[in-house]
Amino acid sequence: MTLAEVVIALAISSMVVAGIFSGYIFSINSAQRWALSLAANASAMERIEETRSATWDTASWPAVDQLVAANFTNEVVVLDHSGTGSGIVYATNITQISVISTNPPLKRIRVDCIWSFKGGQLITNTIETCRAPDE
Repeated sequence: MTLAEVVIALAISSMVVAGIFSGYIFSINSAQRWALSLAANASAMERIEETRSATWDTASWPAVDQLVAANFTNEVVVLDHSGTGSGIVYATNITQISVISTNPPLKRIRVDCIWSFKGGQLITNTIETCRAPDE
């Protein structure tokens, strides 16, 4: 073998190793991002369930309506993605409740879970549902 062949073989080998290493880093970052996204969805769904369990009874006297935005203020939560060894990631759940119709009574509930990945751009996971009163 000549020196030129050895140098070319080393260059090709180092490019292959660099490609494998960057693919590994990419897959780790993707797994962390998807874990955080799943945790954000779970957090938003938890907030949806809290709003669905609020009392809204139009048939009683006086009518009871605990399904108002004032009862569901913004909350800061910790997104858990254990085992990655990185720091804590915080998210903010923003709950919006609006009236769709009064006859029949129907409300729209929207929860946005806003978080950032590695201090970069903000990412929002949104869940919406509609709810009728308890009767």
